[in-house]
Amino acid sequence: MNVFRETVFLKAVIPVALAVFLFSCAGVSVSPAARADFEAGLALFNQGRFPEALPFFEKAVSAEPDFYEAQLYLGRTHLNMKNYAKAVPCLRSAYRLSPDDFKKQAVDILIDALLGAAFSELGKGNFESSLTYLREVLSVDPRTKKVKDDISNVLVAVATGLFMKGDVREAVKVYTDAIKANPDNTKAYLGLAKALIKSGALTEAIEAAQKALSLDPTSRDALNILKELIK
Repeated sequence: MNVFRETVFLKAVIPVALAVFLFSCAGVSVSPAARADFEAGLALFNQGRFPEALPFFEKAVSAEPDFYEAQLYLGRTHLNMKNYAKAVPCLRSAYRLSPDDFKKQAVDILIDALLGAAFSELGKGNFESSLTYLREVLSVDPRTKKVKDDISNVLVAVATGLFMKGDVREAVKVYTDAIKANPDNTKAYLGLAKALIKSGALTEAIEAAQKALSLDPTSRDALNILKELIK
């Protein structure tokens, strides 16, 4: 979790020069008042004074909802303050409004916010909310292995929570999603095997446990599951 938060912080702070470049390339007419609020917020943002920057970006967005740089920095500000649920709508808008040559960076930042929101909801025990954020991450097609691994691990945690609550059918689905995100996730196969046993799908459970063992030949959990199923 600490590594994730450090990554979010680093991505959330970008140089003034890039902001100026984005602003100059936007091609969107913005009122002088909204521009002044944005620039005032940007100066504070780049000093790490996020709570002070927040109202300036909020004013700019309120005045000019299609001012995508303001939406972007409002989302980044919330992201730095770990207000993930508030960051997500702003960053969705920034991604939608951003020019094509900035889409990739915009979606990466949105994914950071969605993952942060998923972790936050998971920590509160809100498995369904966490799952909703994760499914949105999957829908935007993250391409890096690191992101896919993060998604897979959170999906395993969500599935385990569902399994513990007795929602076995949904747990099987979410463990399966975790495997799709990272086919080498041993914990996902172990969890899937246990959920399949509970649902009575013993043949599929054996296959999942065997896959877990092939990924980690030292896994006692996989060995114990197979011993119980084959005896």
